[in-house]
Amino acid sequence: MRRVSRSHGFAWLAVFWSLTVACGTGQPVSSPSVSNTESRTTGTRGGTAVYRMTSAPTTFNYLLADDEPSVVTAFFLLNSRLVDFDHRSRTYVPALAESWQTASDGRTVDIKLREGLKFSDSRPLTADDVVFTLAAIYDERTNSPAFRDSLLIDGRPIEVRAIDSLRLQLIFPQHVAAVENYLINFAVLPSHALKADFESGKLAEVWKINSEPKMIVTSGAFVVESLTPGERVTLVRNPHFWKRDAAGTQLPYLDKLVLEIVADPNKTLSSLNQNALDLADRIRPTDYVSLTSASGPVKAVDMGPGMGTDYLWFNLNRSKKSGEQLDDKPKFRWFSDKRFRQAVSFAIDRNSISSTALRGLATPIYGFVSPANGIWADPNIPKTEYDLDKARQQLKDAGFSFAATENAPELLDDAGNRVEFTLLVPAGNEPRVLMAAVIQEDLARLGIKMQVVQIEFQAISERWSKSFDYDAILLGLAVTDFEPSSFANFLLSSGATHQWQPLQKTPATEWEARIDTLFAQQAREADPKKRAEIFREIQNIVVDESPIIPIAARHILSAASTRIGNYSPSIIMPHSLWNAEELFVKQGHY
Repeated sequence: MRRVSRSHGFAWLAVFWSLTVACGTGQPVSSPSVSNTESRTTGTRGGTAVYRMTSAPTTFNYLLADDEPSVVTAFFLLNSRLVDFDHRSRTYVPALAESWQTASDGRTVDIKLREGLKFSDSRPLTADDVVFTLAAIYDERTNSPAFRDSLLIDGRPIEVRAIDSLRLQLIFPQHVAAVENYLINFAVLPSHALKADFESGKLAEVWKINSEPKMIVTSGAFVVESLTPGERVTLVRNPHFWKRDAAGTQLPYLDKLVLEIVADPNKTLSSLNQNALDLADRIRPTDYVSLTSASGPVKAVDMGPGMGTDYLWFNLNRSKKSGEQLDDKPKFRWFSDKRFRQAVSFAIDRNSISSTALRGLATPIYGFVSPANGIWADPNIPKTEYDLDKARQQLKDAGFSFAATENAPELLDDAGNRVEFTLLVPAGNEPRVLMAAVIQEDLARLGIKMQVVQIEFQAISERWSKSFDYDAILLGLAVTDFEPSSFANFLLSSGATHQWQPLQKTPATEWEARIDTLFAQQAREADPKKRAEIFREIQNIVVDESPIIPIAARHILSAASTRIGNYSPSIIMPHSLWNAEELFVKQGHY
């Protein structure tokens, strides 16, 4: 997968990381994932918390979720998984599955569900629902490439059978490094509510954003109460949620969790200060500075580099969806030459972007893995650090020439065409707009005329994933996993978030075919050292070929009202809401 994100550049990559196989009691993940701003405490029931989303979810059917608001809402808040990940202790913990045991073959997993599990409509949740959910994910009619890809092992599905209502068995097609990577990657859906739609091939049409809330049956902490298009989604407590606190109180504590749609960062800041918002993630660096220098009801937290990364990429598709050919155009010749891509990488001053434009609240990067992923990020990958001389030499080697003057250069290709292109940036995303401005100045020093155009995120997503009508895009991945296999959708040539040329039937290049092969090898390699070596080779190929130009790993900057208890934001999604069922309104603050 698995998890990545749309209002911030989503590419749902979703498999949590573990070096060892668990037996149902939780295994540690040896990498920090959370800033322990508050220790866990027993809360009180009642009250409403308001969380800011930058855009509205597009579906309540998590199988169709391909943007961050939809994933957070449908996958994390409305549904439960077999296994959870505790961001505080950095361990896998039982969820719907009371226990799981992996056989010595590394393929067979026996699972026991908790007794008395119920969906939000009070109907029992059983092993048959797990079987149904996997069938729904694997069915191509459902059109759930992100979740389907994350649950395929070397292109093959996991077999499942129900033994009785509480016990089931999964059989993986081959040995896997950690079964938890898969148990955590799907939330259980109600077969009684969705079976007819599944059998008729219409599962992809259910639980749309305009659906009647009472029709949406959930297995998670919340249910949908109402939706005001473009303004807010109101969630209320699921009366049949399985989880209880240490004192035996049924969770969630909150009566309501309101997802307020606030696209304007200025309004976000004012709403936080006026107590109209309680929680916000990915606030602007300027707002972080403002909140930390003021005394008030809001605290801001810098958790350091997040798992997500910002990068730009060029359109390497040979044609648009309309049928218009691109491979006979000058731009395609430029973009498909890795020397051109490497030159652009050398020309970008990442240190200036991170230290100045982003106020020191970002870390320069040179690969696709964030430094926050300390286990798997290769610190020794080649770094295309700022070097205009190297950039110019790469361009000369590729047949480009320089015209005009040294102070106002113009870059020409071997046919005399002026090198210019358009970079699309999501409107209103201040950090990326600032990055684009610096990149524009940097490339101008090479004689490249780059125009920056801000458009809505959904429109950008449509361009790279469907129409292929663009030159270059500045987005990235909001990764929610430490596990190398979590990059499947991004790295595999057939992946839905292989952004420069997605959903290839066969690899378009030898290096992409090589990555496909290596990726399959690392997924089944049980030796951690050998697996790390394979993943390092993948990282080095991506650096050398430069299908993306990494820029920075922005720090996760979050803010919360002091009236919210158990606030403990994480560097991985869903940041402030990973423990939403534990959040509570402190007494005296209703």
